Amino acid sequence: MNQVKLKDIAEVLSGLSYRRYLTDSGDEYEVIVQRSIKKDGILEDFENLRLKSENIKPHHFTRKNDVLMKMPYPYDVVCVGREGLVISDRIAVIRLKEGYDPSFIAHMLTNAHVKKQLYEFASTERIPHASLKQIKELKLAVPDLKTQEKFGELLDTINEKVAEDLKVVDYDRNLKEGILNMLWEEM
Repeated sequence: MNQVKLKDIAEVLSGLSYRRYLTDSGDEYEVIVQRSIKKDGILEDFENLRLKSENIKPHHFTRKNDVLMKMPYPYDVVCVGREGLVISDRIAVIRLKEGYDPSFIAHMLTNAHVKKQLYEFASTERIPHASLKQIKELKLAVPDLKTQEKFGELLDTINEKVAEDLKVVDYDRNLKEGILNMLWEEM
């Protein structure tokens, strides 16, 4: 197991400050905003915006296996499986070098050891925020690629189970509320 800095295994970029590209007549894009990156590696709920496409740099569009990290607390992380989405500002884009598993690295970036480093870096603002420079300095414990792939797959499976369990909890809460509402209607 090697300890490496993120900047040594990946290119770390910032997302697009899309507000200056907004227009009524431009192309429509799905934009990853802060709320799009959820806990447990879920990516959903994009903004559909019309943007002037000229001058948008290629690195502002997702590539398969990009790792995205919210720069403000709670520093949620997701591994991207879809290309062509626009990445908004205050999101770090982590593009790994050959020999590193994106799923594993995404999980590593959610670990308590990394959260501690981010806490130590954090500014004194009301909402802690990490800079690109600080994110590049994050230290990770990284095994060989084959081990990364095995752990990445295992941790993805656990995340999928957690997501399914949360759906069951939501269903049960809605069922309970429905039963109580039915009782009110009978009165």
